Amino acid sequence: MKISKLIAFVFSVSLVSACAGKFSIEADTGSEDYDGVKVYMIRKAPVDNSGNIVLDSTVIAGRHFTFSRKMTGEPCIVMFELAPKAVEGHTVFYHDLPTASCVAEPGHVSLAYSQDGAAVSGTPLNDDYDRFVLAPSRRARALSREYTERTSESDSIRAFYAAAVPEYIAFVRKYADTEVGATVFFSRGRSFYPDSAYTALSRMMAPEYLEQERAREARFNAERKAAEAAFSASREGNPFIDFMSETPDGRTVRFSDAVKSNEAVLLVFWASWCRPCRAEIPQLKRLYDEYRDAGLEIVGVSLDADRAAWEKAMETENMPWPQWSTFEGFDSESAKSYAVHSIPYVVLIDSEGMIASVNKHGEALEKEIGNLL
Repeated sequence: MKISKLIAFVFSVSLVSACAGKFSIEADTGSEDYDGVKVYMIRKAPVDNSGNIVLDSTVIAGRHFTFSRKMTGEPCIVMFELAPKAVEGHTVFYHDLPTASCVAEPGHVSLAYSQDGAAVSGTPLNDDYDRFVLAPSRRARALSREYTERTSESDSIRAFYAAAVPEYIAFVRKYADTEVGATVFFSRGRSFYPDSAYTALSRMMAPEYLEQERAREARFNAERKAAEAAFSASREGNPFIDFMSETPDGRTVRFSDAVKSNEAVLLVFWASWCRPCRAEIPQLKRLYDEYRDAGLEIVGVSLDADRAAWEKAMETENMPWPQWSTFEGFDSESAKSYAVHSIPYVVLIDSEGMIASVNKHGEALEKEIGNLL
């Protein structure tokens, strides 16, 4: 009898141990409107969002979705994002169900969406996460929503969110030595915290996270300075900026070759998904026909990321000037060199290789070309 009890005890302990490392969650979206939509579970990197990892996906059914996963390592923050509702050209349409999050730790978690955000419960860490992080945010959103229904003033809205800061800090302070605490801390910018609180909390973070934050800030500052330098260098009166790109058949080309061979070059940044870009093409064709013999060349640089879409657009539009692309979008060397942040974007280069005008369109562009040629 004693042996049987011992075996039963050992079995029960083994069963508990086996389940201890399992994380599961059931979410209620609150509406069947989202049934059939794919939802992703994403592990949030503590410091830099570029390190986020998609862990799993499922489909919403009966207004619910569930995930179950064996836990390895310490608890972490996971987010739940819906796949886009639709994509038309470059425009992405999203469902109105916001991104939700919880702590992935052993146990079962319940997540319920509401108009002002999701609530979570079921495990010790998630109970605290909801109390100190999610609930104050829901409260601030609710007050903001009610306030904006009465007035367009914004000062009180900032006050609503500022009121949540102490609770947020309390959570970070309590879990500062964990990945969860670091993730919550770094998910807000430095300006979110009072200076004294930011300094104190930073000292509580693990050295590896502080190093990642310094690297992230250094990269951001370098990119910002590079963008500012490119903007200054690509204004009227400066020499043109050379860059390399590729032709549709994969040949490498230099922009300087086009500049040297023509009296004027119009550099046109565009993309297949950009409606204003394509609406401008008929005028560019007319200008090309009128001034080509006088020495005008047009070079089209596409910021497409999809080769097939680019090739289809070229076939449809039948543009007679050279077309280039490296399929890197706004991260391409050409776009960064000329500080291109929106399109259509055009740069006119004169016979001396100087930038004559930047981003002029319509009659203004035609006048600039006429003045040169």
